[in-house]
Formats: sequence, C-alpha cells, structure tokens
Amino acid sequence: MVKEYTVDVVVAGAGGAGLSAAHAAAQNGLSVLVLEKLAQVGGNTKISSGFFAVGTDEQKALGYQLTTQEAIDQLQEHNHYLSNGALLKNVIEHAKETLEELKQLGMEIQLNPVENTTQFAHRNNKYRGGSYHMYMDKNRTFPAVQKSIEAEGAQFIFGVTMKELLQDTSGRVTGLTAVDENGEEIIVHAKASIITTGGFGADKRRVAKVMRTVNLRSLGVPNFGEGLSAMENAGAVNIDGAALIHAAQMAESVVSQDTKGKQLAGFNDSPLTQLLLSPLLWVDPNGSRFTNEDVVYDTVQWSNAAYGVGSKYFYVMDKATLDSYTKQPQLLISKSGPGASDAKGDFVALADEAVQQGIAFKGDTIEELAQNAGFDVAAFKLTIAEYNTAIHSQNDKQFSKSVDSLKYAVENGPYYAFIGQVVYLGTVGGVRVDKDLRVLDVHMKAIPGLYTGGANAGGYYAPRNYPAYEGLASGFSWTSGRLASLAAVKDITENN
Repeated sequence: MVKEYTVDVVVAGAGGAGLSAAHAAAQNGLSVLVLEKLAQVGGNTKISSGFFAVGTDEQKALGYQLTTQEAIDQLQEHNHYLSNGALLKNVIEHAKETLEELKQLGMEIQLNPVENTTQFAHRNNKYRGGSYHMYMDKNRTFPAVQKSIEAEGAQFIFGVTMKELLQDTSGRVTGLTAVDENGEEIIVHAKASIITTGGFGADKRRVAKVMRTVNLRSLGVPNFGEGLSAMENAGAVNIDGAALIHAAQMAESVVSQDTKGKQLAGFNDSPLTQLLLSPLLWVDPNGSRFTNEDVVYDTVQWSNAAYGVGSKYFYVMDKATLDSYTKQPQLLISKSGPGASDAKGDFVALADEAVQQGIAFKGDTIEELAQNAGFDVAAFKLTIAEYNTAIHSQNDKQFSKSVDSLKYAVENGPYYAFIGQVVYLGTVGGVRVDKDLRVLDVHMKAIPGLYTGGANAGGYYAPRNYPAYEGLASGFSWTSGRLASLAAVKDITENN
C-alpha cells in the first residue's frame, strides 16, 4: 500500500536543521510535513551541547562585546578562505535571531562563560570559548520545541526513511519518496523539499573512503547518507562531506567488551583517561613525535593533529610517570571532549591490565617497547632521546611545547605506549549551496524546489576541517535550516 501526501513543504529529518526549517515554513502559513527515521526529534543536534552565536543578549549581559564581522573574519581566516564566504556571512549574521526564535519555541539556553570553557586553549578568545549557548534539559526541551512547531500546523511522522527525490521533466524537484518501518512506500508531493537528514556518519565504509583512513572511531550516529545521496542523484554536487573529527579515545579492548557501553559519551570511566588527556609524549605509528602535545587542550586541534598521522597515535610514558599519576599528576588534565575521569587508581596496575587487553604495549627497554608496539626502533630511540633533552633543558626545540607541559621524561623503565584513536561525531559538509541554502547543480544553478541545511550542506567549513569554535556545527544546523526554509517560502510565494 502506498501512502501519498501533498503539502507545500516536506522536511526530511527532524534534527536541529529540520526543526528550524519546519518552524520557519509553518510560521509563514505553509503546510509542512516532517519525516524522521527515528522515534523522536533531535538527531545529532541533540547529542551536541550548544549553539554558536555572537552578539546575543546572554553575551551582552556578561559584558562581551562580540561582533558578527569579527566572527566572520576569524572563521574565514581559520578556513583559509576555502569556505563559501557569502554562506558563512549569512549564517553568522542570522544566528542570533535564530537562537531567539529557538528559545521562543521552548528551548532553554544558558551561555557558558569563557572562563568556564572546557577547551582550555579558548580561555583568551571569547569568539571561540564565549559563544557556547548550551541547551538545558534536552530530554524535556527538544519535545517542547516539537510541540510548539506542531501547534503552528506542521505534521510529524516518525519511523520513516527518505529514499529518493521526485523530479519533473524540467528537473524541478516535486517531492520525495520514503519508506516506513513496515516497508510501506510513502510519496510526498511538495513545492519545496528541504533535506536535513544529517550526513552519513553511520556509513563507516563511506567515512573511511572519504577520510582515507580505517582508524577513525564512531560514536554510533544513525545517519547513512540517504538524503545526501538522493540530492546527488538529483544533480547536486557533494563538495566537502567529511567526518566531523572531534578528540580521541583510548582504543577498545581486543579481549574484553566490558567498556564498550561506556563509549557513547566519548570515553570510558577509567583513571587511565587522565593519561589520554595529558600532554605527554605522543608518537606516530612509526614511533616518531609529530606535534606539540598541548593541542590536547583544544578538541579540534587534538583530533586534527592525530588525523595527520592516520588517526592512530600512541602516548608514551615510563613507570615513574605512572607512579606520579597514582599520587597526583603534575600536568594539567585537559577537559576537551567529554573530559577525563577523575577517579583514583594504581596507574601501574591499570597500565599492565591495559597491556593484557591489547590497548597498550610494554617493554622493559626502549627497544623492547618499540618492537612490541611495531615502531621503527631507531626512530623511536631518537624520539626518546630528543624528548628527554627537551624535558631536561625545559626547551622543546622540535614543537615548542609549553614549559608547563615539559614535566615527564621517559627514562625509567618499564615503558608503556597506549593507543589513541581519533573520534568522529557524524559528518559535516555536503552539497554545494547558495548563501540561502538552495541546492546548486554542477553549473552553479539552483535546482528548483530543492533546499538543504545542517550536515548535508557544503561550503561552511574548509574541506575536512571543523573550526575550533564551540557549538559551531549545532548553530549552523539550526540557522541553515531556517535560512533554507525562508528561501523556500520566498520562492513559493513568488511562483504562486
């Protein structure tokens, strides 16, 4: 049995972008149908913590004098001007009003002051660390937003997965097809189709192909790229869809799955996470140092540095360092990502257990550790010698690590190397759009009737690069969804 609907606007996906799109269309008097594959609204946006915006009432109340122009300039420079400047400008300039509408729909927002940022590297930059408008009580407020949008006239149907877009002979998108949980086909005829299905993070093969590595770890996002593929089939061009890499995790045990269920939040609750989130010595799979380990204080810089060596790296220490952590770490433990556990423990015993689990390696000598971990012995010995010189001289001539982080030499065996792997929180980027989120074809012309937002829209980030501004992806989702819908409202009105 086929179910058919005819509406002004169909929205595929009910994350932040989809909710915002549905609101803007319904608010302007259009009939709206929202299709969502899960049993509730929120999508990946609900996993996130907050919304990036500048010039807001919350910031002004704290005395922050932040301008959209400076935010635009900083983000453009960060992206090396590879992003779509007109799109970036439009989103940043409309983020504040989108945030205000979101609060009116029932979302409770609390700005995280820059001095409270968990990204220690952002403490002196209010644009990076003082723009995080955090969602409060998400389990209550996301349904409240849905209820407000339903009160405006939008209809939601859950358990429905988008399949393909419908097009007439001229190439205009006239709706879409989908399938419900019972396998029954759904056909929606619409004047505007807004695709906000949330990227392709659950398609691990596609992620590995795009990112050129098999070492990335996923937090289990549910999106398989249905909407993105449908838009490409309709003539859209995927310009920058890629994994949103975000911090790193300890490797998962190869002999025990006891910690598997604890990975959803990003890390497990072992005291060993304190080592992961410390600027100790890091080496690549060859055994060579590759970065200033102070990047651990910035979630994005941390993941980017590790991605540069294939998304798998090792953090190295000796028994003396582990003994110190058992008593009291002498390094500032980062809170990037979900942060480290503050639990106490015998770090030597825990490290030996990690070796048994296959997530760390041990050697009584530097040479033995290198052999057990698969490092090049000569390269690793040189790395250790150079690093110990930096510690004793308090001068890191290789990567300029801060003096505060030059605490632990690696010279008293036995020695340990733990595996770290880059994590991704889904994908960002996607098809080329204009500044108002109309989807463009290969000739830079709008595909009539087709709009997108959130993790399907390309051009907001430089390729494979998520800027280190707190709440950026979530703020983009809500704001881009709203802009896409307002463009659809305008186009429908002008064509009637």
